[in-house]
Amino acid sequence: MQTEIKTYHLKRRKLGPVLDFGGFFAFFGVSGTDHGREERMNKRFEQEYFANIVTLVLSQPLAAGTYQFAGLPELVNRRGWKVEGGHAATCDLSDDGLEEFRAWMSSKVRRVEAVRVG
Repeated sequence: MQTEIKTYHLKRRKLGPVLDFGGFFAFFGVSGTDHGREERMNKRFEQEYFANIVTLVLSQPLAAGTYQFAGLPELVNRRGWKVEGGHAATCDLSDDGLEEFRAWMSSKVRRVEAVRVG
């Protein structure tokens, strides 16, 4: 379905400090295995790397789901855009992806093809 990107809104994700109690427990002789550490570290990396939350305002409403927009740069389209039904699509972008998206938005062609993923 052809649609036009009218505008976008940008919000920067705010992250709190990372607390690591490993040294505290080692000082008191408490040892063990941190079973969820790798998953937490991967999640934290994604939150820090994809820190820009971009919301597109579309000219036509889309059904809820995950979409890719043919016509956008590959780096911008890599993670997919979440639509909760309506005229808005949201995605987390890295700083490089945001830079490419802004360069694309400065062009006159803002028509994209919405392709549902999954």
